[in-house]
Amino acid sequence: MISKPFMRGQRKQAKAIFIVLAVTTGAAALLAGCKQDKPLKTRPVTINVLPAVVDVPDQVGYSHQFSIPNDATDARVEGEFTVEPRPQGQLQLLIVSAEGMEHWQRFLSSSASHDDPGDPELVYRSGETIADRFNIKMTPGDYYVIFDYGPAAVSTADHFGGGVSGPASRWVRPRITLNYALPCETCP
Repeated sequence: MISKPFMRGQRKQAKAIFIVLAVTTGAAALLAGCKQDKPLKTRPVTINVLPAVVDVPDQVGYSHQFSIPNDATDARVEGEFTVEPRPQGQLQLLIVSAEGMEHWQRFLSSSASHDDPGDPELVYRSGETIADRFNIKMTPGDYYVIFDYGPAAVSTADHFGGGVSGPASRWVRPRITLNYALPCETCP
């Protein structure tokens, strides 16, 4: 037969273990709640992609490279452009990936519309136009903005550098910005 004092000792020990486990479990839950990931602070970045006026020669077109950093979030290219002289001065705007730059002329004659996701190297195509507006969600990487005559013929209304015999060109007045957010550890 077991004595009553021995059983009381075991009960006290079991109670103590239970209390320690309950306190430890409660403290762990509180600490886990305190260690929740805080939302990542970011700072906005806005970059003007192109100058105020771009000269687009008929034989070579115009291209400009831009990049979106790997840690950028919520990236967008948005803007508008107009082509001079009007109404004959039509151009195409293309936004292509760095890989797409190798064969961007294929996109000029493509029947893809500006929102056709058929080719991942072609991000945007305006088609032949004198003006356009766009707002495009982007992912990190290297890209090119291209203005080109495409299949459009040189017009007598085009600007001619060096007189009538000089190379034809059209002027573009772009307002294109690249917007994204970058992580910021020192943001307030």
